[in-house]
Amino acid sequence: MPTSVKPPIAPDVAEVIGDCAENVENRSLLLDKFILHKSWPSVSSTHQRMRMDDASRWSFIRMTQNGERFLEHEKKVHESKRDRAKDDGNRDKVEEHQACVDILQCLSKCACRKLPGNLAAQKLEQNRKFAQALSKRPGETAVVYGELQGRLIVNLSDSLIQNAGICLDRNTGLPYIPGSAVKGVARHAALSHLRDGGWTIGEFMHVFGSSEADFRDKGELSGFVTSVPEKERTLKGGVDFLSAQPITEPTIVVDISNVHYPKYYQSGDVHDLANENPKPNTFPVVEKGVRYAFCIVENGKTVDGKLFEKAKSVLIEAITVSGVGAKTGAGYGWFKDVTEIMEAEVKREAEAAEAQRAEAEAKAKREAELVAIEAEARRRAELSPFERILESWNNQPNLKAIVKGRYIAQFVSCSDDEKKGIVEVLRMPDGIGARVWAVLKGTSPEDSKKKFWNRTVEQAIRAYCRNTLKLGKMP
Repeated sequence: MPTSVKPPIAPDVAEVIGDCAENVENRSLLLDKFILHKSWPSVSSTHQRMRMDDASRWSFIRMTQNGERFLEHEKKVHESKRDRAKDDGNRDKVEEHQACVDILQCLSKCACRKLPGNLAAQKLEQNRKFAQALSKRPGETAVVYGELQGRLIVNLSDSLIQNAGICLDRNTGLPYIPGSAVKGVARHAALSHLRDGGWTIGEFMHVFGSSEADFRDKGELSGFVTSVPEKERTLKGGVDFLSAQPITEPTIVVDISNVHYPKYYQSGDVHDLANENPKPNTFPVVEKGVRYAFCIVENGKTVDGKLFEKAKSVLIEAITVSGVGAKTGAGYGWFKDVTEIMEAEVKREAEAAEAQRAEAEAKAKREAELVAIEAEARRRAELSPFERILESWNNQPNLKAIVKGRYIAQFVSCSDDEKKGIVEVLRMPDGIGARVWAVLKGTSPEDSKKKFWNRTVEQAIRAYCRNTLKLGKMP
């Protein structure tokens, strides 16, 4: 930016965040700390302070996803005004409009339009999991999922579009609906049922609470002043209405409201209607299509399950019939109840996650079994024939399984290493080898009927021990 433009930001701060905070990635931080002031230091050769009425409006526009297009348009408008002032020889106006061009150029490059990394996705997933956790305690908690059918305006100051703001999460900059706004629209819906007899005054007070002021003249509960004793008119509500958080990615865009007859609105003179001069006001809104989770929580055991369900029903009615936020009469802030759809999606996601978890566990088990088999194969390959045969016999259930097994029944066809190992095991003074040899030679008390005595195998083992291994006689 030209050195003549001096935004009201400390130089050391501007060095980090940019002259117009264009390097700040957090929308909430921009909204809370870096709304551009309308009064700027001197930017002209006459050293007069510059009044920039559009600065705060530009601050909101820069935070929206389509804000760059609007800022580029306004930059072109000031470039045109600058050129006309140049032709007129008005140096001060030239410098002022050039300052606006430079500022708009900075704002159009604002870094907050897309959150860094996957911060937004993590926050949305956290919101979904929080809502799912609350929905598991029926009678104490309830979750209503709403899909925005029209653009949403929240945090409108003094009911003026010119003062439009937006509620943003402090860390991620995602737009949310304050719990006070959610409770307000639900309370309004309950009031209509209270007046037509659908709710009792006791039910209303136990859900939403009340104060002495509600029962005074022109108070919302003034018609029930005779029904509630004075000492009982102040009551804490038994249901908390939490802030509604987005569970799908929201988009913040610029919306426009046109004031078609500004002179007529100020004067009331019908003749001014002939001089229409629309003045567009831009303000930030949440684009339709995003889904929000509206959560309510029973907070003091003063609301039974039946009354809690009535509180949930008026919440659904409020967001689907009355709408949330400003300009609901013009179609803004209306939601469609998609609770059943979301619950079905959550169920499918849970089933898919469970199937994926089971598949992962089965895969891990198969891989572990293969690893164990390979490790066992390597271990057995490293054993000597003596160690392998001894281990095999110790793992057999009984002597019959051993003498009918390969190493004994098929001794003649075994390899020389295996025959050597068999003989070494059978020559052991005690243990499984000694017991098997006693069976083979017919002297085992465990085989008194000599059912397993195998004279052929016995002679073959004796001959191999004496003639091939040169170990002398078998025991």
